[in-house]
This record gives sequence, structure tokens and C-alpha cells, in this order.
Amino acid sequence: MKTLYVLRHAKTERDSGTGRDFDRALTERGWSDAELVGREMTKRGLEIDAVLASPAKRAAQTVEAFARGYGDIVAEWEPGIYNAMVDRLIEIVQATDDEAERLLIVGHNPGFEGLVWSLAGEGAGKVREGMPTAAMAAIELPVDNWGEVFEGTGCVTQFIVASELRS
Repeated sequence: MKTLYVLRHAKTERDSGTGRDFDRALTERGWSDAELVGREMTKRGLEIDAVLASPAKRAAQTVEAFARGYGDIVAEWEPGIYNAMVDRLIEIVQATDDEAERLLIVGHNPGFEGLVWSLAGEGAGKVREGMPTAAMAAIELPVDNWGEVFEGTGCVTQFIVASELRS
């Protein structure tokens, strides 16, 4: 059994100082929300063996803020996640080292929402309503190897949304 945690980056500024989408940074709320999600995953006992993240500034900062709440994690920066569509994201997941049982990926919509829908199908649950910033969907995949992950192979077992955690 493999578990894929799909974390959409947290709230960002509208524009970057460079004018490039890739360089957009998290807002203050984004930093706080990503930390909340990390804290909630720890509270729920959700363990992570490996992290793949988009190298875009907002995703890298989401990883940093998430770690403040979760604890030490080491991310591998995967350029292919940035602006990836569902098929490419599935390829990236399939290429993951099978030593990792629980993989966290950090990146962007619309690909991430589509990835959850594609892998979980009818089992996507509440994610069908959308995947806001700083939302994490846990997908259980009844496979022994990441290469066996295909459309409809999983089910969303947990859905954490930062805005629902704020007090």
C-alpha cells in the first residue's frame, strides 16, 4: 500500500517583483496556512518518507512553512511539477523510488486537482468541490510499486484545508 499526499501551494501574492509567475511568493497568510497544514498532518500521525516539490518560489516556500509545523523534511526539487498536467504528474509519481511508502508532492493547480480526481475517481470525495490553496489530499493506493499507479487506482482518505483549521 502506498500513500500519496498532494499539497497545493499556499496563498500567494498576485504578482512577483520580476513579473514572472515562477517567482511569486507566499503571502503572510500563505506562510501561516502551510504551517497549519503541517501541524495538522503531524497531529493526525501522517508520516512522510519522501517529498517532491515544484521549484517555483511559492512551492518552495510552502515546503519551508509546512516543515515549521510538521518537522524536518527534505524536499527533492522536481522541475516537471511546475505547470504539469495530470499525465505528467502521474509519470512523476510512477518514477518515485519504491523505498518510499508515503510521498508528499507540493505544487500547483489545475494539475494537482486533476491528479486527485484522476487517481481517486469516484473516491475523490470532497476534493470534487475544488482544491483551494494550502489544501492536502491523502490518496491511498493499493499498490506495492509506484509504477503501478494509474487512473482510478486510489481513494482519498483525508482532506485537510488550511482555511478550515484557522481559529
